[in-house]
Amino acid sequence: MSTRAHTHYFTKGRCECGIIHQATGSASDCIADGIDDGLIHGLFPDPILRRQLLRSVGAATLLGALGSILPIGDLKAIAQEKKPLEKTKLNVGFLPITCAAPLIYGEQLGAYAKEGLEVSLQKIAGIALIRDKMLNGELDVSQQVMPVALTMTAGLGGNQQSIKVLTILNQNGNSLVLANKHKNNRDPKNWRGFVFAVPFDQSHQTMQLRNYIAAAGLDPDKDIQYRVVPPTEYVSSLRVGSIDGFFGGEPGGQRAVYEGAGFIHLISKEIWDGHPCCSVTAPESWIKQNPNTFMAFYRAIIAASLHVSEPTNRAAMPKVLAQPQYLNAPEVVLEQVIVGRYADGLGAVKNEPRRVDYQPFPHYSAAVWLMVQLRRWNMLKEDVDYKKLAEQVMLATDAAKIMREQGASAPSIEFGTETILGQPFNSAAPEEYLKAIKKT
Repeated sequence: MSTRAHTHYFTKGRCECGIIHQATGSASDCIADGIDDGLIHGLFPDPILRRQLLRSVGAATLLGALGSILPIGDLKAIAQEKKPLEKTKLNVGFLPITCAAPLIYGEQLGAYAKEGLEVSLQKIAGIALIRDKMLNGELDVSQQVMPVALTMTAGLGGNQQSIKVLTILNQNGNSLVLANKHKNNRDPKNWRGFVFAVPFDQSHQTMQLRNYIAAAGLDPDKDIQYRVVPPTEYVSSLRVGSIDGFFGGEPGGQRAVYEGAGFIHLISKEIWDGHPCCSVTAPESWIKQNPNTFMAFYRAIIAASLHVSEPTNRAAMPKVLAQPQYLNAPEVVLEQVIVGRYADGLGAVKNEPRRVDYQPFPHYSAAVWLMVQLRRWNMLKEDVDYKKLAEQVMLATDAAKIMREQGASAPSIEFGTETILGQPFNSAAPEEYLKAIKKT
């Protein structure tokens, strides 16, 4: 039956005609739908009779009736039990910034080993390189800045490949830093001609910086220059004067203060509290080839995220992260980021315990805002179905399920509201936002 032949009424991802027209968004839903589908086909093998039955009573009613005489719930649970891993040795890429703490703590806590995985953490210098290593198969799973998984899935900037966001590694954890020579030039409306370093053109840092510049009345396309610089080179670039500032992940901002190269104009929490920074990503093709390994890694990374998100565990983290094989940064610098009591380089000592946070749940709303910004600045040349793309890439259902299994509460799975620069953004209506927003 053509998908255009009738109006679809979906119940748990299944059209009432009995045909699944489109893959559901989560691994768990796929398994559950497979059980439902197998039951109906097994009990009613004749296709004409099955179709008539589904049309007359609907799939949900039929499954409800079957549930009264068959243990459908138990069958689904059995189907989702742990199974032998397809692959036990994984290459996982990370960037040497504080965002990577959950990936590093998966190793430190033995969370990977508990799931039967032997994970080799590979430190990669920059975002483009870590993206390419995942695309060419060198990495099974990798850290990636938001919204790169969405842009890759949408085919922006190169070959299209479906990438999934398992979790968000961290919220906040970035700084907008200026060179010391600009200490008396804090008003962004006076920044015409400035050169800023960002980690990647299609990054949340670039989108946030553009939005900040535009709110001050400048044209982000004409008045500001952007230079893509690996996070490890922010401070040296600032020191030699090749940039006026940068918007990047920590410990770059705090290290600029530590080395006397710059000051923290704003931490990113002051611009968009709770914004996602980096994510844990894997290609959909790899997930399909290794479904049990994927779920094992998924459980491990959420366990590690929940550990580092706990404030009582923060004090011990700087010493671990400072080691050469991880961030290779001064412990005193990392402590100011992780604990949140920090010097801003302007003579003040501030206290913000949520300067960086590590909540793993991938919200749809943030994904929609970031993609809408790419369209706003014409990096995305055509409109896309922003909400559908967010549902396709962000594995919110699976993350919530695993979080609950591990005793944590999970946010609602919805298109909610974000607040950026004090302005609300309704992710349920991205087209209306684009119509209303001015370029500058």
